[in-house]
Amino acid sequence: MSTNIFISDYKKTKVLQFPTIPAELPSLSTNVKNEEFETYNNGTFNFIEQQGLYTFTLTDWLPADASKHYYCKSKVNALEIINLINDSVANVEPICLTITGASDKYVNNTFSVESWSYNIKQNGDYKYSLGVKLWRESTTTVKSSTTTIGWGQDSTGWYYYTDTAGTYYKDSWQLIDNEWYSFDPQGYARQSVWIQDGGVWYYLKDSCKMARSETLHVSGVEYTFDSSGAWV
Repeated sequence: MSTNIFISDYKKTKVLQFPTIPAELPSLSTNVKNEEFETYNNGTFNFIEQQGLYTFTLTDWLPADASKHYYCKSKVNALEIINLINDSVANVEPICLTITGASDKYVNNTFSVESWSYNIKQNGDYKYSLGVKLWRESTTTVKSSTTTIGWGQDSTGWYYYTDTAGTYYKDSWQLIDNEWYSFDPQGYARQSVWIQDGGVWYYLKDSCKMARSETLHVSGVEYTFDSSGAWV
């Protein structure tokens, strides 16, 4: 699996693939808030607490015109990504980031913007620095018992647990194992259905995966989809 970075607004109305990738993936860091308790007779005790929210910083450059560079991973220009982040900051909303590493997903979650700066280089391209922190939302669960992270299924359809408490994706696009899925407000992956997003039509197959780079027959009609999943 090659390295890719995807960013979207919180409601997943726009998903953009970064055209350029940093030379190294960002360092993920987290604080562990352990505490010490001093006793008179038994000395010092150490209370081990849960780790905090992890943070990281992306620092790289973005092309003003991605089409001028053959090595760019997408045709997304710098201002598209800059405007998306600026809008999220102005609307006091988190952003969604997915980073795939050499062999697996490195990051796939929702983050608050902790720091954000950019400037124009002499050649017209942009240099940026984006610092983020993991953002957690309190959500309802499909069931209250302990669950296994990953896919689950009931008589209605498929859903995806994100933790052992039973939290699951809902009302969003999610990149899972390098495949795009769309989850409805109840948390079920959309299946065998068309969906329009941002004026573009996408198709979710029987497997719930979004059709990409392929031609399908749907209800007897042939449709072709590009690498982003858009019906052409």
